[in-house]
Amino acid sequence: MGCLKKLTKMIIFFALLFAFFAYGGYTFVKNKYDSYTKPERSVLISEEKDFGDLKNVSADYILTRSLNFFGYRKLNALYVPKNQKISVLDLNSVDVITEEDFSNGKIEEKFEKLSNKFFNSPILPLSNIQLTEQGKISAGSKQVPYANFEADFKYIPFLKLNGTIAVYTTKNRETLVNKVKEQIQNSDNKTSKFVLSTKIQSDYDGMPAKKFISQIKL
Repeated sequence: MGCLKKLTKMIIFFALLFAFFAYGGYTFVKNKYDSYTKPERSVLISEEKDFGDLKNVSADYILTRSLNFFGYRKLNALYVPKNQKISVLDLNSVDVITEEDFSNGKIEEKFEKLSNKFFNSPILPLSNIQLTEQGKISAGSKQVPYANFEADFKYIPFLKLNGTIAVYTTKNRETLVNKVKEQIQNSDNKTSKFVLSTKIQSDYDGMPAKKFISQIKL
């Protein structure tokens, strides 16, 4: 009897799967996904303005966004001339990584801790993070702290990651969810935006990330 139930469930599952593809379910879902992650540039700029004023970001960058990324909103910018990707994560907090961490010596430790959350993603757990350059980038009225770094992969020996990180703080857009969070947490709904650009090669160029940050008006 148990085998018959399992067989029946399997038949129903495959029947539903067939119907999903046969009647355009995949195409419908894909179109919905693409319309969210790759909307017209003007739509994305308007809807994601709490990441900063993106109107002045040059056409050298293709802007997209991701679905929920390990609990974080994520904006992407692909620098076409070098095929180099820059990601901006909304960390849902002002405490995970702060602008002050770049000057108080805590950035390596906090960055390594954050990287441990990102399995099966472009970011793997890192170790032995070393800053190779630090400074600030003018982004409108704000000075955004940044650092170039190199690091080892925790589980992949003899392979290094090079990249750029930066952090700035902005207030998230006014939505019903955010308004409720403000009331519950008694906060002003400001969160840290974490910029990351990486390459598994020693010839990493930090220019695309720095240029992108400089074009955001904060």
